[in-house]
Amino acid sequence: MKNGTFLAVLLGLALAAAAQNKLDLTASNPATYVRQLITKPVDENQRVVLKGNTHRLARALYDRGIAPASLPMDRMLLVLKRSPEQEIALRQLLDAQHDKSSPNYHKWLTPDEFGKRFGAADSDIEIVNNWLQANGFQVAQVSHGHMIIEFSGTAAQVQQAFGTAIHQYMVNGQQHWANASDPQIPAALAPGVAGVRTLHSFRKKPLLQVSPQQIKTKYVGGEVTFGGSPPSHALAPADLKMI
Repeated sequence: MKNGTFLAVLLGLALAAAAQNKLDLTASNPATYVRQLITKPVDENQRVVLKGNTHRLARALYDRGIAPASLPMDRMLLVLKRSPEQEIALRQLLDAQHDKSSPNYHKWLTPDEFGKRFGAADSDIEIVNNWLQANGFQVAQVSHGHMIIEFSGTAAQVQQAFGTAIHQYMVNGQQHWANASDPQIPAALAPGVAGVRTLHSFRKKPLLQVSPQQIKTKYVGGEVTFGGSPPSHALAPADLKMI
């Protein structure tokens, strides 16, 4: 085979592979690439660990013992997965929505539209809901984006279902509750479940701090000027747009 022919074949194969990964965002039924990820029966004896789902402050240094079995665990969030096809389509849509030459430029989706196209399959959500309810949890709602299931229960139910105990932690004089180890789920659910949020009471704190410095400004003729010595500098919306 000559070099030119060989390169043409390689180029053809590359274009074919790219075409397979390129999803039609303007299709009449864009939800056709939403597919079921949980396909095996749920077996509680075959489990996997959801790594990275333990808070960084849930350490032995702060541990004050196991929580009461009846401790309420409200508004826990089970985070679901989307299919690889959905991930590709979502990235393509995000690019298209910011491309002025695209027919999808600035065509934003409602939360429900997003869920139908890029959320978990209804069958997967039903399977996970059934598993949560079988372990005694109360399922409150599924997010409009079909990626989060909100549920509530007790510390005992969390330990039974997720194989991790809830402990009390004292950090800087404040009491917190958190799972002592990464949670576990049946292996059959793993293809459709990314992790569990809010198995703890550590709340995020804002990084924004109010400066004690007072800056005097003047607004004249549509322009803002700053006084003081040395002079102060700031960014206006037009500056941010230019950046």
